[in-house]
Amino acid sequence: MQDLRTEVVLKLAQIINPQIRASEKFLLDIEFLRQLPDGTLGREVAQFLDQNGFDPLNSGDWIQRTHDIWHVLTGLSASEHDEFVLQAFVRSQVFRPSSAILVIAGLLTRKCNLKEVAQSIKTGRLAKHIVEWDIESDWETPLELVRQKLGIVPLTAYSMK
Repeated sequence: MQDLRTEVVLKLAQIINPQIRASEKFLLDIEFLRQLPDGTLGREVAQFLDQNGFDPLNSGDWIQRTHDIWHVLTGLSASEHDEFVLQAFVRSQVFRPSSAILVIAGLLTRKCNLKEVAQSIKTGRLAKHIVEWDIESDWETPLELVRQKLGIVPLTAYSMK
């Protein structure tokens, strides 16, 4: 369930960001993902959504609709701190003015630090371009194998806090 603040942020992001794959259909079938074996990408995404009380986003561009998958790939939680760190990763992958703004806000408010942001940017630059990845082909693939395929070292592997 989205709160008003989330809806406003999503709408602002749609206005200021170039829209990436906006017309492409991408819907998360949460019931299907819940039925997948433990440890698979799809099951991990379903658990992330369920544990945080989130509904899949079915509006916005591809980046917005796949946002929670980026959390799972990077190993970052839905905490405010991890959201700022994730935005640095996203910005290193795609031109996203809203991500840069959020990272700066996180740094200015000390919700994240420069070391964390630098590591997230480095990780994002070393990873394959996620925008070009066919997520649906990997729903049933173990998450660790997906990370290897994409060249993503979970950001939780670093001492981030």
